[in-house]
Amino acid sequence: MSEPDSHSSEQGEAEQGEAARGQAAQGEGRIFVGRALEIAQIRRALLAGSNVVIKGRAGIGKRALLAKVREAIAEQRVCLHPTTATAKQFLADLAEQIHAAYGLAVPERLIPPRFRAAATRTGSVPYRHIKRSLGREPVADQLDVILASLQTRTDVVLFIGSLEVPPTLAEMISTLTEHAQLCAAMEDTNRRARIDRLLWKVQVQTDLKALPQEHAREWIETWLALHPVTFDSPRVRSAFIRVVVRDSAGIPAAVQGMLELTLIERHVTRSTLRELGHEAAVTYLDMTPILVILSVCFMAMRYVSRGMGMKELMVLAGVGTSMFYLLLYFTRFMAAKRR
Repeated sequence: MSEPDSHSSEQGEAEQGEAARGQAAQGEGRIFVGRALEIAQIRRALLAGSNVVIKGRAGIGKRALLAKVREAIAEQRVCLHPTTATAKQFLADLAEQIHAAYGLAVPERLIPPRFRAAATRTGSVPYRHIKRSLGREPVADQLDVILASLQTRTDVVLFIGSLEVPPTLAEMISTLTEHAQLCAAMEDTNRRARIDRLLWKVQVQTDLKALPQEHAREWIETWLALHPVTFDSPRVRSAFIRVVVRDSAGIPAAVQGMLELTLIERHVTRSTLRELGHEAAVTYLDMTPILVILSVCFMAMRYVSRGMGMKELMVLAGVGTSMFYLLLYFTRFMAAKRR
């Protein structure tokens, strides 16, 4: 049974349209500026058959860029974008989207007996008739059904909003890339072994940088046009835009977060400008080079103290070396917990 149910597809489209209208009604319409070059490059790579991974720091706008790329190739490719909350939800979303796009290859055993006659007669089965039986299948069997459906097409692109996923899901995504293209986002700090193996299948990696100041300013002006925020004076408004552009460092999450702070009182004064800020724009200093230099200095001090017979210097070097190894242990421990 490979044909999607038209009523189910129309109903899904109606629900998506209603959700979009609801989001716009709340005054939270998506603002997207810039990235024209990145969209063109990724689109060209996907249409050429390559797998693509977008890398960047948290809050840089990777998911928003994925959504724009999906819109750009929607007419040329079948675009699937399941959630990665859990493995079961991932497969359920994937199966439903495949069924809506071109029809899931449904084994007869998954069709309830009361619907089999109609399915045989029409050659199709609504997804709602098989949703429960498919959900009861083991994860491996659900994946087999999806793989059997993907084998019939060569124009499917799998969009993954984040590769910060557990090992089981990472293995599933790796298996799916044997039958579909991959366009995914990941943080540049991701060092998981299974993700590293998955990247061997990726032909194109795009490093996403911060927005230029003119694009950040365009974002702010567009947002202010959509939201009723007042200012003490035109000078305060200009200062507000300048502060957001400067302190956000071009990080989209920081721009949006700082703008949303103004919705609390909807009136911006000079004192408000001093309170603006967002953690997404904070840059942390890498202490690794400093620690390496300190460790070399402490070891050198031990040899110098031995050669010169300076017991105090030897004691100081020994204490410093011990502290260094203690700090190194806790650094590795915390890094292991993040994986």
